[in-house]
Amino acid sequence: MTILKFQKKILSWHTKNRRDMPWRKTKDPYKILVSEIMLQQTQVSRVIPKYLAFLRVFPTMAQLAKAPRLKLLKAWSGLGYWRRALSLQNTARIVQGTYAGKFPQDPKTLETLPGIGRYTARALACFAFGNTEAFLDTNIRRVYLHFFFRNKHDISDKEILKIAQKATDKTRIKEWHYALFDYGATALKDKAINKRSLHYAKQSKFEGSFRSFRTGIMRFLLDQPNQKATTNKIKRMLRKESSPYSSEKLLASLEKDDLIKKRGASYSL
Repeated sequence: MTILKFQKKILSWHTKNRRDMPWRKTKDPYKILVSEIMLQQTQVSRVIPKYLAFLRVFPTMAQLAKAPRLKLLKAWSGLGYWRRALSLQNTARIVQGTYAGKFPQDPKTLETLPGIGRYTARALACFAFGNTEAFLDTNIRRVYLHFFFRNKHDISDKEILKIAQKATDKTRIKEWHYALFDYGATALKDKAINKRSLHYAKQSKFEGSFRSFRTGIMRFLLDQPNQKATTNKIKRMLRKESSPYSSEKLLASLEKDDLIKKRGASYSL
């Protein structure tokens, strides 16, 4: 398939199948970043209500930057991957302090901010500032593998990006990437396509995972008076939930990520 035919097919399909998402209606880099951080390894259907609720609590980056830690964690509850919340706030603080409240527009500079990797930096630069550099996520990668790498395996992102940069419609840069997202997520039902990527890694199930019991401890502490509980109380909760992981390992990992603090025989947020 030629690049031109590919562009026409994707954009034509998108005129009738465009998904409506609240973060597509703003150019505010802060609001776009909130959506991108929330969407990391989390389904769109779960993110939309949390995104709207979060922005009601923290409508501006300045308010997030100065927010008490507990208020942040309560607003983030239900999304998991708690480190994302801390990274988002740290980024807000850096942008407020180092960049006088204005996000840098260069992807490489954005990558230096907490929690922002290659993809997120380029997605933010695209949707907020019109940057035309191609980028890949799970859905976009699936589209290029389907149309340009059929019957091939171990395809590197570097190979895909060579085509993606040529295919990028620079005149409608945001709409082009929205179209790729939506086509990959809805038109391509065969999720196994991404197994042909050199970078494929199967996402582990949340239920019963180490991550799920970390989340359980966080929610448990959020529900406690003063968001504090003794080690023994946490251990009893984990036994009740039939955790196969030791409380020591779970608590140590949360403490390492600066999500909880130990004070004597108790832990708190």
